[in-house]
Amino acid sequence: MSDTFQDDPDTRRAVEEFKRMLRQKSKQEREALLRQARDEALAEELQEEREVSEREAAALRDNLRRDSPQEEAARARKQATSAALLLIMLLLILWLIAAAIGRSDILRFPGAQPLAPTLQPRLSEDDSGISVAMANARETAAADMAPIGSLATPIPQIDSLFQPYYDQHGGERIFGRPISPVLEDSGRKFQWFERARLEQWPEHAGTPYEIQGGLLGYEFTSGLTFPTQEFFVSQPAVRYFPETRHGVADRFLQFWDSAGGMSVLGYPISEQLQEVLADKQIHTVQYFERGRIEYHPENAGTPFEMQLGLLGSGLLLKESRPNLITPARPTSVPLPASAR
Repeated sequence: MSDTFQDDPDTRRAVEEFKRMLRQKSKQEREALLRQARDEALAEELQEEREVSEREAAALRDNLRRDSPQEEAARARKQATSAALLLIMLLLILWLIAAAIGRSDILRFPGAQPLAPTLQPRLSEDDSGISVAMANARETAAADMAPIGSLATPIPQIDSLFQPYYDQHGGERIFGRPISPVLEDSGRKFQWFERARLEQWPEHAGTPYEIQGGLLGYEFTSGLTFPTQEFFVSQPAVRYFPETRHGVADRFLQFWDSAGGMSVLGYPISEQLQEVLADKQIHTVQYFERGRIEYHPENAGTPFEMQLGLLGSGLLLKESRPNLITPARPTSVPLPASAR
């Protein structure tokens, strides 16, 4: 019993009264009374402990009910953070894949306008990158051509299907003269020119992409691997194309823009490099999806200083093939004036 109970007058009187009553009882009665008092005290203490436990349990339940929304919110924030990190990692992986294979259209966001088709779908192809049916048509057309170095008689005419596109995008200076009649492959019409192959794409009827140039740059360099360019920030005189990881600079960039850029020549697929052309001279050239730009310093100051290569003749008539003499070197990037 604690000192507090011993100092309480009422408790002290009750104890003294209990002791006096015990002295008046027999031994058996005193033991029975003691057991009864002990049992009552224990029962009272157990009841108090039970009530305390129940109060503590009720308080704990109240705390748990109050804390549950907080814990749920914390869990939701944690899950949202994890989901955001996972999404960022997936987007980063997709971006790396897109950069590696030159496909910027992998990452397409809602509401974004689809990119204009520049790498058009291919038909069934052989190792040269041209469809099997188109290759057969090419061989048939080539067999009907006049010998190399002479003009066909009569000279093929530009088909009315391709005439508007031909005239609108530079005519003979860009595409050269026609060297085949209009041909057909699986419902797709096309015609060969000295520097290009114009193709009809019925699935794009009514759009600017119904008539397109064939991928002669890819087909002419089939089997060659060109070193790619390290990323750099584009400047007025030099431009980086992350889609193919190549750069175009100076007079080549100027000619690319003036010749129709992406819609006519497509992306660059090489850097500037040295090649021996049909005139047996070494020239600086650069390959694009649909053609080859050539630098002819012997024509400096004339419109023919920069030209498109005769890839149409090279492929259809087998007049030429790639004759590179040095590995492709990275396009030089001019330094800003402040850094010189």
